[in-house]
Amino acid sequence: MKKIIFFSLLMLSPSVFADWILDSSQSSLNFITTKNASKTEVQSFKTMQGGVKANQVTLTVDLSSVDTGIEIRDARLRELFFNVAKFPEATASLKIDSAVIKAIKLGHSQAMTLDATIDLYGIKQTLPIIVQVTALAEDKLLVFSKQPLIVNLSEFNLLEGVNKLREIAKLQSINAAVPVTFSLLFTGK
Repeated sequence: MKKIIFFSLLMLSPSVFADWILDSSQSSLNFITTKNASKTEVQSFKTMQGGVKANQVTLTVDLSSVDTGIEIRDARLRELFFNVAKFPEATASLKIDSAVIKAIKLGHSQAMTLDATIDLYGIKQTLPIIVQVTALAEDKLLVFSKQPLIVNLSEFNLLEGVNKLREIAKLQSINAAVPVTFSLLFTGK
């Protein structure tokens, strides 16, 4: 009987027991800014890491890796908005049901509504996110935002930074509700 159980375990997909690690070279995290009520731009981060272990998903974003395509704007965001000297990273964590993930057949997707705990600027907020999880291969999962996550900057005490940016750039306004989208590729270890 022990041999049958052992061989049955060997026949299972290796991803059933694997932890997952973020493939940052194939992943993206973007946020959209709107200034003067009509100029909208997509910004991103170059450096992030994350993984899935024991039903816990974690994502850590290096805020100094902000990329707007304009170096002076990147520097202002790092210093005046994110204050990376004091808050170098933002994190997101959430719990998933591994049974639901394991049940996704190769080439198929599953939509999920989850609660993500966001730690930004020293403040933690739990926000609902809607994701689509696709099993690309036995050792590859693609998780992307099915709908943008709207981050209200006032909930993270970031309005002072927004106002500093607005003043230095001589703008009439910068929207304080920021849509965030992501596409995250996880590979089994």
